[in-house]
Amino acid sequence: MQRKRNWTSLLVICCALLAFLWACDTRKSFPITPVIDFVSYSKDTVAQGDSMQIVISFTDGDGDIGFSDISSKSCDVCAIKSDSSCLQHPTWSLFLIDGRDSCLEFFQLPYFSGSGKNQSLEGEITIDKYNMCCKKSGFTACTALSPGISDSTKWYVVLKDRSGHFSNYLSLPSVHITCSP
Repeated sequence: MQRKRNWTSLLVICCALLAFLWACDTRKSFPITPVIDFVSYSKDTVAQGDSMQIVISFTDGDGDIGFSDISSKSCDVCAIKSDSSCLQHPTWSLFLIDGRDSCLEFFQLPYFSGSGKNQSLEGEITIDKYNMCCKKSGFTACTALSPGISDSTKWYVVLKDRSGHFSNYLSLPSVHITCSP
């Protein structure tokens, strides 16, 4: 009877230990398609010519963010509505689309990869946005507008992983730009 009680106690202790170790695994599991969310702007009102930062968070279940090769390919960065070839570029990972004219800025992210059995990645990406500018309606180039005039833009962001999975198209809050001649 004592022997049976020792085995039962040992079994309970082993089960409790396994449950404890399983509960300590803090690695999260995410879908293989990246998901992005807005975190913050360094400022939401800027003067023409200023720079700012955009911070987004991301998750990716198969941990394949960024590319190790850097290549160049030309495409019409302001024809995103009619030509999506820029989004298919083999090494561009992050795309910022200007809501005023659909012009596209692209970024190459460093090579990230998950480790161990669970390849999931999560983190934050900071986008440095330089030379903020005002744009006259119907034009894609930066435009000097009258002093005191302001402009605003709303960006859309999308992340592409090495497998070619596109994240959600994230709509960012508006940014106000004080124009100057």
